[in-house]
Amino acid sequence: MKSKAFILLLSFFLGVQLFSQDFDFGQSHFRIRYVINKPEVDTTFVDNAARISEIEDFLQMLRDDQTIHVTGVTFKGTASPDGAYDFNVWLSENRLRTFKELIGKYLDIPDSIIHANVSDIPWDGFREKVAESNLKWRDEILAVIDEGPSLVPWFNNRRIDPRLLKLKRMYRGELWDSLKSPILRDLRYGDAVFTYYRLIPVEPLAVEEIKADLPQVVYPLPDLWSWVPRLHLKTSLVGLALLNANFAVEADLAPHWSVTLPVYYCAIDWFKSTIKFRNFSVYPEVRYWFRNWDNDGFFVGAHFGLSYYNYAFDGALRYQDHRGRTPAIGGGISAGYRMPISKNHRWRMEFTIGGGIYPLDYDLFDNTPDVKDGQLMGRKKETSIGLDQVAVTIAYSFDMNRYRRIFMKKGGGK
Repeated sequence: MKSKAFILLLSFFLGVQLFSQDFDFGQSHFRIRYVINKPEVDTTFVDNAARISEIEDFLQMLRDDQTIHVTGVTFKGTASPDGAYDFNVWLSENRLRTFKELIGKYLDIPDSIIHANVSDIPWDGFREKVAESNLKWRDEILAVIDEGPSLVPWFNNRRIDPRLLKLKRMYRGELWDSLKSPILRDLRYGDAVFTYYRLIPVEPLAVEEIKADLPQVVYPLPDLWSWVPRLHLKTSLVGLALLNANFAVEADLAPHWSVTLPVYYCAIDWFKSTIKFRNFSVYPEVRYWFRNWDNDGFFVGAHFGLSYYNYAFDGALRYQDHRGRTPAIGGGISAGYRMPISKNHRWRMEFTIGGGIYPLDYDLFDNTPDVKDGQLMGRKKETSIGLDQVAVTIAYSFDMNRYRRIFMKKGGGK
């Protein structure tokens, strides 16, 4: 009884240690600077090239290190006080946008963790920089800034802060020239602040002494990885080439598993009335993906198929499901491959081929040019076995980070 009690106590103690986690919280701040009156990112301006290189290295670390979880991102764009107020508002908003787009090329950031989008004309920052400087007219400048904000009409129905006009006129413009660099230059920037935490597994406590007559039990730490499901919106290029409007939605359920629902529809002839591939078809499918850290790469699937059809191939007959109310209903299997084609992994390309079995019940009509229905020539029932999916698909993917889950690795992963 004592031995059993010892084992139970030891197992409980080590089990608590096994699933314990420590957290290392961090914050990273990145800033790029903008050319006066320009909302675009100039990689050659000041030290932007070095700052962008730092951003790329940081975002690459986020992609590679599955123990790091970003909890929030704050973006900010600014414009220096010189110029019309309305133009500066537009400029700061677009600098914020271009900086977000720059980061979005390397990392997909869901809106749910963007905690602030701030555009600003930083008069407070302007005052702080002047107060810290040894400018010749520092006290005069601070006195004007402290008059407080207001707006007056200016050219082309724009507005301007009168403090700006006063500063530009003082000492015949010499005062304003003394502010241009670096004080005003340093007020034109974009900021991105990332907050995150890193999971640090706690090592199991070493047991120094275990009774000789008890077996030694080793409890390795589980190798954890974070899995984020995606929602994919897709269209088949092959379907579009066949004049079939088509759309599909695919949702990841778990590592290895997803479901997809493609819908095809065509209601027009192919350039002449005796050639048509009219149909309304759906192929809901369950897929199994062979990689376990994301649902990309090779897959196999099993699908159900339903199709109303009206076909003619410029021959003597036209084929239509019986009375237009007897669709082909069946199913089959498929296989394919999907891969990202953009840096931020939002755009993907997918190749699919599949086959199925479908009982058919259809009417045969005389395929007469420029006649809507043609004469009914007969009815036929048969079973079709063959290809029912051939697709080259373009997909746009959304990360559903709110459903992020932690799994133990099985057979590897990123």
